Amino acid sequence: MVISVLGQYFVFETEAEPTREELEAFFHDLSENDVLEVRLYSPLEGKIEKAYHVTKYFLENALPFRYYALELSEDVFVSASKICPCYAVVPVLNQDGNCVSILKKLPSSYDHSYACEGELDLIFINRYPYMALFGFNEYSVEIYRKVIPLWSGKEVFLVGEDWMDYMDVFPKISNVQVTLVKSQEELFALLQTSRTIANGQLLSVIERLPENEDLSRIKNGILCYDEIMTLVFMFSHVIHPGEKNPGIKFFRIDGYFRVEGMFAIWNKVFTAARYALAKGYCPIFQIVSSDENIYSDYAGDDIWNKFFLQPGEYDLDEVKQSQYLALSPNMNVMNTMRYIMDEVSRGTDLTWPKGRWNQQVKHYIDERKKKFLPYPERTLGILLRGTDYIHNPLPNHPKHAAAETVMEKIDEVREAWDADWLYLATEDEQICLKMKERYGEQLCFTDQERYQVKPGQLLVDLHQEKKEGEGFRLGAEYLCSVHLLSRCSSLIASGSCGALSEALRENNGKYKHVFVFEG
Repeated sequence: MVISVLGQYFVFETEAEPTREELEAFFHDLSENDVLEVRLYSPLEGKIEKAYHVTKYFLENALPFRYYALELSEDVFVSASKICPCYAVVPVLNQDGNCVSILKKLPSSYDHSYACEGELDLIFINRYPYMALFGFNEYSVEIYRKVIPLWSGKEVFLVGEDWMDYMDVFPKISNVQVTLVKSQEELFALLQTSRTIANGQLLSVIERLPENEDLSRIKNGILCYDEIMTLVFMFSHVIHPGEKNPGIKFFRIDGYFRVEGMFAIWNKVFTAARYALAKGYCPIFQIVSSDENIYSDYAGDDIWNKFFLQPGEYDLDEVKQSQYLALSPNMNVMNTMRYIMDEVSRGTDLTWPKGRWNQQVKHYIDERKKKFLPYPERTLGILLRGTDYIHNPLPNHPKHAAAETVMEKIDEVREAWDADWLYLATEDEQICLKMKERYGEQLCFTDQERYQVKPGQLLVDLHQEKKEGEGFRLGAEYLCSVHLLSRCSSLIASGSCGALSEALRENNGKYKHVFVFEG
């Protein structure tokens, strides 16, 4: 997301081009958001021969300097999003050559295409008669320009001084009242004195990345820009690749998943797919934008279709020849977004007439069932997560019990639960060794590769070097391990995770006993 930041704009006119060392010295005590324009003056010609911009980002990354200022216009954020790498800044100049603002690109979990041939979905934001757009950024501007004119609300508050410099180039809006507010404090003071806005009527949109947090934000009418952009523009990017299936609106789900495991990806895309189905679209999966994920073998590898079939009656090849295909934005379906989407799609679910797994995965699992789970009806399944969950937990990850704590529980219930055998599902090598040492030949586990991670290291970091077929092996191992877990007679899990949810789903209520440690 491109945002407006505080920074200074310097102009240096010189006859001799400064060295990189001199530029580095100039920026030593300056902010990363400051910009220097170097103008090379030719006394012979009596004019500026060359001009370029310098920032800390370009110096630190040894990038060539160039003139990259943008002209003040209503499309300036569109231009900045196309040319600006993450963490770089660009100046915006008015027609007099004065710097109006400095824009900076920051990572976002939402990726906007600016292709809006399809429909905008205003159902969620139309719940609110008042809206506050905090900050001046790529997405607040897009909402102001394209969404507010269609919104059924009464008043929008534009919060931040930077809005003031752009209102002359933005289109005028007549259907709602537009109120410019310099700061968050000024808005709160205004709301306290207003008698027209009741509780629950104001939607506040803020500049921050969503996390797997509690639902207090949505209950207080506070959403992140990534979330609002997803809800409004989710079906807006439409292409018409062929002539098949007139009257059917397909929705292709793709996304950038770097650190997510199989079932974390599964849960996110299924939430979006059910939501699309409830909105009248036919969802289809083609996840080709997750090159850094451990299940990807190469750039553009489809990490959905290498494991799974498509829901419903249409396959991907047919969809690619159909009349109407909406392409999903990159969207990170965290708790708040999941709550909103589940509210809409309640009672709606995907159908899998040919099953979820493709033939290659089915064959992989069938080969291992008898070998690693010979007596499922007398086996206690153990799901014991380690690596990222224990050693380097991600923010808001559920906490998992240590191996020693889980083993104490196993010993406590094993006889009462009539478990002659134990089946262990874990990706952690040290946990597997501890369990093997304690339970010997009574413990079963698959032949999947297991790992040790160092402090500060994530499991995904061990798979940076791509090898052909490695992505399939890692995914098939995980799917197999969890499927065998679902076939056991009872279950103990070290904590909540996607693998636990999937094991319970596949088991379909047939476990005699289930115990999950609560973090």
